[in-house]
Amino acid sequence: VDMSDRTMRENYLPPYKAALDAGAASVMSSFNDINGVPAAANRWLLTDLLRKEWGFDGLVVSDYTGIYELIPHGTSANEYEAAEDALEAGNDMDMVSEIFINNLGKLVKDGKVSETDIDAACRRVLEAKYKLGLFEDPYRYANEDRPKQTLMKTEYREAARDIARKSMVLLKNEDNALPLKGTGSIALI
Repeated sequence: VDMSDRTMRENYLPPYKAALDAGAASVMSSFNDINGVPAAANRWLLTDLLRKEWGFDGLVVSDYTGIYELIPHGTSANEYEAAEDALEAGNDMDMVSEIFINNLGKLVKDGKVSETDIDAACRRVLEAKYKLGLFEDPYRYANEDRPKQTLMKTEYREAARDIARKSMVLLKNEDNALPLKGTGSIALI
């Protein structure tokens, strides 16, 4: 996304700010980039705006392998740099890619990141777990009966079928136009 600060602040950021004002406790850094900087490595977005300007003190978690994606995106040369870039930007938790687990210790030893920054990230992860009650009961939200009772419930399946019926697009094969021939061109508008 390449846009002006004004457009971002007037059109795109207000719903996110409203979600935080309403009590959202965590934020996910997305795959997309803003003005060439992926969200997972965007210090302006995650630290300057989110934490300093808006005062957010909750958990920031990467999107699924979002920190690893800094490498193919071209922002980071390797996993070592991706870990540094993501932590410095303001990510607290690396979802799935294990880049933090595999690299933060070496980054501290090499003087690239501070233990204080890692402690702050860990504190936010642990606070989120505490607020969810996972220290009292780590399996609080793991209920094997719930999927059996809800996932295949008749009323939910009927609603899904109704939604599917309403969203279908049917084509009328007028003048035997279908199937399309391998020659010519077609415009879909």
